Amino acid sequence: MLENLTEVGFLEINIEAIIRIYSRKHSKDQVNIQQCEMVKNKMQTNLDPFGITSFNTQDFLLLQVNHKGNLADQSLIVKLLSGETDISQITEIQRCNFIKVVKYLNKTPADNLGNIQNSYIQPDIFINKVGDGWRISLKKLPAIMLNKEYLALRKQIPDKTLFNEHLSIARGLVDFLTYRNQYLQRISKALVAKQHQALDKGLEYILPLTQKQLALELDMGESTLSRLIKNKYMDTPIGTIKIQDLFSANVGNHAAKSIQHRIIQIIHNESIALSDQKICDLLTRDRIVICRRTITKYRKKLNIPCARYRKLFNLKLKNNDAKK
Repeated sequence: MLENLTEVGFLEINIEAIIRIYSRKHSKDQVNIQQCEMVKNKMQTNLDPFGITSFNTQDFLLLQVNHKGNLADQSLIVKLLSGETDISQITEIQRCNFIKVVKYLNKTPADNLGNIQNSYIQPDIFINKVGDGWRISLKKLPAIMLNKEYLALRKQIPDKTLFNEHLSIARGLVDFLTYRNQYLQRISKALVAKQHQALDKGLEYILPLTQKQLALELDMGESTLSRLIKNKYMDTPIGTIKIQDLFSANVGNHAAKSIQHRIIQIIHNESIALSDQKICDLLTRDRIVICRRTITKYRKKLNIPCARYRKLFNLKLKNNDAKK
């Protein structure tokens, strides 16, 4: 079956075809339709992503509805998805509920995986805790230097204009790499000094810090700092993170990113779906003063459904579900 999956996780051949293929490869070991369907059903519910080996979107939607098991009008939804009941034969309220349910279901098994790309993050900076201190090192780049043999050719060229132009570009590149490494080292050292708790315990401990503030402290332009850290990653005790993750705007006495991480933690650990007001109350107990509207704004920014939908669809937030 796994050899006949589409890119989105659907099984592109039927059970009869699977039996024929299996019989050709294993002539001494025969299987029947019931055995194949049992294996398919187990793969759908026990492999990751959930629903893999479904035949099509209809099959996958039905699987999700039956698996949830606690939806309002569940039997009607099953009949609508299977084609036993026409949508024109139901009430407006039932139609709205059906649309809401289908909207929040995945359309293919691959939807559970998100947008996967075959790329690997290579950190530019390595931060390690050594005793009570920190060690900072940069990714080693190939040494670049000017070729002395080519420099010697300069004496033999009558018109040195073009040669000098290219020589100037080459020297500029060497100087830039030296400059880049020096400034990345300074930026990293300053960030470790300010955000050492976040690097040791997690980003929920991040302190308010803007790029402008750090640029002023390091006596460099904000745009220069922004260019240097753009798309740069750090390997730290809490994992590989973007350098930009260590910056955050002020929200009262706490950083916005820190509050967003706390919201993710609260929802991840909830036994029952908590309303935005309840989350606000829990944060207040932790002496984080923030209004309910801000909680709602951050929750939407993190692509986390409201409490009503989390309860309706029995949604559980995993650590990597929210958009960070």
